[in-house]
Amino acid sequence: MERILVKHADWLISMDAERRIFTDGAVAIEGDRIVAAGKTRDVARNFTATKEIDAAGKLVMPGLIDTHVHNVQQLGRGVAEGCEMKVHLLERLYGYESALMAEDAYCAALCCQLELIRAGTTCFIDPGSFFPRETAQAVGESGIRGIVARTAIDVHNTPIGELPAGMFRESGEEALRRAQETVTQLNGAHDGRVRAWFSLRVLSACSDTMIQAIKKKADENGVGLVMHASESFHEISASRALHGASDIERMARLGALGSNMVLIHMGWASPKELVLSMRHDLKISCTPSTGFRLGMGSMQFGRFPEMMELGITVALGSDAATSSNFLDIVRQMWLVSGACKAQRLDPTLMPPETVLEMATLNGAKAALWADEIGSLEPGKKADIAIFETRSPEWRPLLNPLTNLVHSARGGADTVLCNGRILMENGVVRSIDEREVLKQAQERGERIAGRAGLLDRIRPKWPIH
Repeated sequence: MERILVKHADWLISMDAERRIFTDGAVAIEGDRIVAAGKTRDVARNFTATKEIDAAGKLVMPGLIDTHVHNVQQLGRGVAEGCEMKVHLLERLYGYESALMAEDAYCAALCCQLELIRAGTTCFIDPGSFFPRETAQAVGESGIRGIVARTAIDVHNTPIGELPAGMFRESGEEALRRAQETVTQLNGAHDGRVRAWFSLRVLSACSDTMIQAIKKKADENGVGLVMHASESFHEISASRALHGASDIERMARLGALGSNMVLIHMGWASPKELVLSMRHDLKISCTPSTGFRLGMGSMQFGRFPEMMELGITVALGSDAATSSNFLDIVRQMWLVSGACKAQRLDPTLMPPETVLEMATLNGAKAALWADEIGSLEPGKKADIAIFETRSPEWRPLLNPLTNLVHSARGGADTVLCNGRILMENGVVRSIDEREVLKQAQERGERIAGRAGLLDRIRPKWPIH
């Protein structure tokens, strides 16, 4: 069993109950668990390591947790630029997914997890796709930790239009059966790093019967349920017109709310939905970059500071290469902090301490994994992100929290997950990065071609 000592960190952000920060900090790891964290002189005194990592000049913290990541959309970066929500979803995103083959989805997931590792992320929640097995297979290789789910829908004519033919046209019985098979077969896979949940990915494409059935199955299996909710003005308007209620109000009417649920976006949550979120201990994934990229107004009209004041768990998510265009929780921390300050003309909102909790502890709560990840404490999994601070954007370093949130560009130096070194000194060890990126380019071009999107996404300026 490998025994790793991360030592002499300039700054160690523990995120423990006291939120202790250690200078000249260290973390001792045995197998997949942390056995000690604190001052180097104390941690190293009685610990014999088989591998040492010198963290001098670096910041050590818990691995970041990204609560909204579409793994299989990774090869669609650039296919959905500058279009309204109906076109964005039906033509571009769903059109792209309809053109995927299993080997494409596996490559996309590997490329996605490569970007996550480089960002310092060690755990993700995927909101569901038709390729959860390929996503889990990639997790097995990359070494990261993740939650997968299978898309389940039974309404093919949605308020914003018809879903694409093919994989989006399963019957309700088929979708429900395959969702259960995913949980049965994948939950706990790859040394427990994979967990499988249920998904209500496209609520407008789910009947009341499907919603109730999926929630019941999540409860029976003792797993989570992830869903997009109150995402945009157009979608909640359509829900009110069709069902007489917005997303979470509809779920409440169906008796389908519970503390094992993650609600993605929630930028258009009504006052009643805030109360329902508090009452049912719902977890929220705030995705600031998606709101800005797609012009959804979710950060301008969202009520995330109020959610947190009410004690609702609000975490951070990056979304997808097709929607946010990048997967980096460090950048998301800066965006959510700045957006809330600008929205309320209040520079005291969302201080670094708050957004760091969103990116670690709150993410762990959302993933229903708080007993094992989210902080550097004895007994927890050894999921660690290390950032190099000897660079211009970090110096001078007087307050590590402020610099990480407001100055850093994102991108870790060294990453461990489950006690395994996935990246060291900027070199990814768990994935053949060069080959994955080569495949990503080739497959991305082919997928866009099969989906008929290449001519629609070329630059407006002439290419010679």
